[in-house]
Amino acid sequence: MRRRWCFLVLGAVVALAGPSLRADDKADSAGDEVRLAAEWLKGLSWREIGPANMGGRIVALAVAEGDPSTYWVASASGGLLKTVNNGVTFTHQFDREATVAIGDVCVAPSDPDVVWVGTGENNPRNSVSYGDGVYKSTDGGKTWTNMGLQDSYQIGKILIHPTNPDVVYVGALGRLYGPNPERGLFKTTDGGKTWEKVLFVDNQTGVIDMRMHSSDPDTLLVATYERRRDLYDVADPFKRWGAGGGLYRTTDGGKTFKKITEGLPTGLLGRIGLDWFPKDPNLVFAIVDSEKIGTGPAPKPKPSNNSYLGIDGETREDQVRLIRVIDDSPADKAGLKTGDIITSFAGEPVQSYQDMIDLLHKQKPDDKVTLKIDRAGQKLDVEVALGRRASGKSGQQRGTDPAHPYGVALGGQRENVQDSQGDDGFQTGGVYKSTDAGLTWTRINSLNPRPMYFSQIRVDPSDASRLYVPGISMYRSADGGKTFKPDGGRGVHADGHALWINPNDGRHMLHGCDGGVYVTYDRMANWDHLNHAALGQFYHVALDTRRDYRVFGGLQDNGSWGGPSRSSTASGPINEDWIRIGGADGFKCQVDPDDPDQLYFTSQYGRMGRRHLRTGEVATIKPNVEKGQKVRFNWNTPFLLSHQNSRIFYAAGNRVFRSLDRGNDLRPISPEITATPQGSASALAESPRDPNLLYVGTDDGALWITHDGGREWTDLTKNLKLPGPRYVATI
Repeated sequence: MRRRWCFLVLGAVVALAGPSLRADDKADSAGDEVRLAAEWLKGLSWREIGPANMGGRIVALAVAEGDPSTYWVASASGGLLKTVNNGVTFTHQFDREATVAIGDVCVAPSDPDVVWVGTGENNPRNSVSYGDGVYKSTDGGKTWTNMGLQDSYQIGKILIHPTNPDVVYVGALGRLYGPNPERGLFKTTDGGKTWEKVLFVDNQTGVIDMRMHSSDPDTLLVATYERRRDLYDVADPFKRWGAGGGLYRTTDGGKTFKKITEGLPTGLLGRIGLDWFPKDPNLVFAIVDSEKIGTGPAPKPKPSNNSYLGIDGETREDQVRLIRVIDDSPADKAGLKTGDIITSFAGEPVQSYQDMIDLLHKQKPDDKVTLKIDRAGQKLDVEVALGRRASGKSGQQRGTDPAHPYGVALGGQRENVQDSQGDDGFQTGGVYKSTDAGLTWTRINSLNPRPMYFSQIRVDPSDASRLYVPGISMYRSADGGKTFKPDGGRGVHADGHALWINPNDGRHMLHGCDGGVYVTYDRMANWDHLNHAALGQFYHVALDTRRDYRVFGGLQDNGSWGGPSRSSTASGPINEDWIRIGGADGFKCQVDPDDPDQLYFTSQYGRMGRRHLRTGEVATIKPNVEKGQKVRFNWNTPFLLSHQNSRIFYAAGNRVFRSLDRGNDLRPISPEITATPQGSASALAESPRDPNLLYVGTDDGALWITHDGGREWTDLTKNLKLPGPRYVATI
């Protein structure tokens, strides 16, 4: 018998190449553990097998001043890349440090060899990793030294003095899941040897963004952010706005600060993004999140035939994607599912969610319309019998929540409705402008897409009338912010987090998003995806049972993919060798050990499916529960195939579910297993020797066991006095 040794790394997937090891080469006294002898390691080397079809989440870009062909790309969990030839090739530069999670990267304007990296991603997602402070390189990123702030957890922003690279400001966000003192604004004047905390609000508030005056480096604007996640694995943080959030200004290099309030919302603030117009240092722009986001007087209803579909959606990459299907709605009864991509409505092609809503308004209740959809690569025609909208019915279209009539999906606010939100509309947040270097502000637009995840704004350094707001779509304005259109990212992956605009040529931009790095040379008319850097953000990787095994995995916001571990060419696997097997956010994949063409995959919140590569069969896996029973799944839903019979499929949410036929007729076999009404299963395991023995754990700290295949369950944590909060990560 021979064993293959395979090691997997987040970012690219890599495999160890070298001689096989027989099971009896190094076995311990127990007889079932194999150890690799040291001399064997000398003959092994890493092989990168990809993929680079997509990129992982990009959080920051840093471009050498005066040389736009040299820049650095910081990723959420894949380290740092550098190019010196405008993206033709990239070099990985941050792979041997204590962490590869990055919040910001900054290159000194006066010396391109001085580069700083702040570790710990600055987004408050449920999939972020923390860091261990700030690093400095004095050789352009070849080598790194940790310069302290190890307990800052996550870094929001770094600024370097334009002429003195020893003067550095670091905005520390602090711990996402609780309080800690090492947060706020830190300053060094000796290149990081010593630090002074120059701005501190409290142990729950950190710094998310800051900008430096273009002609006076002692004048800074600093945005503070109070955010916190709890133990439940949901989309938004538990605390999104807080008393610590706000905007501060210093004119003496951090010796003193003044809190700026005039023209800004007076309630609790959330995430704030900033940008300074370099040609006029009095002109600053901000995007501000407020606890009153989406509120205001109800808008006048648009003419419609009162037809009701029962969905909520979004525009992503010129596609209409469903993000919610209302229970018992016409859409639900017709079989539409969250994650479906609508390509045609009633015979008309659609490229935006608003296009589809406009077509819906032309229909009458009881009309039957056909929707063409793409479901994880499968093309389907779905006929829907439209209903009649009842008074107060929500979920049909963005802005239908009576309490937030101007809100949009994922907690954002619509663009261009500032004139409809009344005299107090400025209280709801959006895009703001200052003409006195940040002392006072005026709201110019209501736009704010998913503030906790984006909150980025950029002004063209050569033209203040051109503003850009990355988000789920790329918004742009050509009239100084009076109107925005979500049309700047055609052909670009959704969810933008970083945007650099060439200060000498506003047509040239770099964009970092959940799909990697893109470049445009014609002011967003066309984009080039730099898809030759393997930055896939894998949650989990699985192997099939072939001799020349294939690798499968789920990626953040990039679906589930599979590819070969080796190829017949000397160059190894390439992008074209990888195939997509599932959509949305990909998580765990598993391959049937008895049929390597049978794949199982998940996406967020319990969206499960299977695909057979040889026959092309695709099926959705969904629990079969009694009407009225609530099913609650984790962001990263645990599932497994039985060790004894691979047709038996288990999954867990607020209960454990089992199917005896590859996910078909998936039924509950346990009681409610969570400790709280918000909890969900986060780990599930079956004994490889006893099919009746299963464990399940939850994100609120419960741990259950069954010895009889699910007939009786015991809560192992019920009577234990364990410290909390707890989270069962793996079993």
